[in-house]
Amino acid sequence: MAAALSLGGASASRGRAPLSLCTSSGTSARPGRRRHTSARHGRRPSSSKALAVGDVSVAVGDVSVAASSSLVSLSATQALLGKVAFGSLLGTTGVYWGKAAFSNRKENTDDSSGSSTSSSKETTTSRPLEQYGVLAANASLFLLLTARWLESGHFPLSNIYESLMFLAWGVLATQMFVERKAAGESGRLLLGALATPTALLAVGGATLALPPELQKSAALVPALKSNWLMMHVTVMMMSYAALMVGSLLAAGFVGLDVYLELTKGADSSSSTAGAITENESMDGGEAGSAAVAAVGMDGGEAGSAAVATVVSNAAALLPGRGDARLVELDSLSYRSLGLGFALLTVGIISGAVWANEAWGSYWSWDPKETWALICWLVYASYLHTRLVAGWRPRDAAAVGAFGFVVVWICYVGVNLFGVGLHSYGFLNGQ
Repeated sequence: MAAALSLGGASASRGRAPLSLCTSSGTSARPGRRRHTSARHGRRPSSSKALAVGDVSVAVGDVSVAASSSLVSLSATQALLGKVAFGSLLGTTGVYWGKAAFSNRKENTDDSSGSSTSSSKETTTSRPLEQYGVLAANASLFLLLTARWLESGHFPLSNIYESLMFLAWGVLATQMFVERKAAGESGRLLLGALATPTALLAVGGATLALPPELQKSAALVPALKSNWLMMHVTVMMMSYAALMVGSLLAAGFVGLDVYLELTKGADSSSSTAGAITENESMDGGEAGSAAVAAVGMDGGEAGSAAVATVVSNAAALLPGRGDARLVELDSLSYRSLGLGFALLTVGIISGAVWANEAWGSYWSWDPKETWALICWLVYASYLHTRLVAGWRPRDAAAVGAFGFVVVWICYVGVNLFGVGLHSYGFLNGQ
């Protein structure tokens, strides 16, 4: 019994050993479970981190979606503003042309200039319909360029689309400024009939002629990443706008002068005798004094012939031949071209300084630089012929009108070839 008990105890003790082994194995399993549990606890932080990263990625995705949607909205806004500007200019051009063709205003002599000025002041109190169209187009282009600036992050003058829109805005701004200086209604209408189609041509070419890839905003090339971009390019574009408006006024002067000469014929010289005699008396010319002396001494046919000679010679030199519309066109074109010439000079000088910083040379006879110099020489010739050489106003105005073609060649024509240092961002797509 005791042996049995001892055996039982031994067996029990032996049985405990497996129990203890089992227990140890159980306890060893329990740490394993703890490790398993710790592994679970280890997965929980990783899953939380993954959730956190997922939340960040979702947030970044939301931001990118919001940014892309804002860019899409800006692009849609630009497209809408471009259509509004084009439609406003198209309608305004028709109104200007209709009023210029069927206007009943007669401003043919200096005597009627006073009444026409007063009547024009009365009409300017109530702004005409076409001026609202110009204002709407100008505001649309301004908002379009502002949206373009916000979208790209740089001043909107990096490609042909942006420069055409800026040119149209500059032409309209110059037109609005010159119209405020115009005294007569016919001069204002003629200015609008010539300048508004130019802005319409620029906007139409940018929105209809250019392919979509050239209308998109692109990053600036390294040469344009400079503070000189706003200084040089803006001044040059505004000079182009002022010179175009002045050249159009000069062309209108030449055309209207030729038209009046052909329609009036010999009556034009007789109708301007009073204005010419007054101008000669103010200038104190030797020929006028000699003619008056001849009339005083002879009192006959010789004196009358001398006066007629002075009148015929002075009629060719006086601006506008005594017609108030032509006198005003000559004055407005001279002021606009003078302003544009000053801006062009500043633009060329600032461009030379920028070229030295970017390329190490002030002047490299690049095609753009060469044509800018040609443009400067053409308008310098206009000022010389008008102020110094004593050319007839029609001849001097013809030089100013020719500058319109030179400006377009300098602005767009050079870039059509895609050569030179200024060929980036234009029709070649670089």
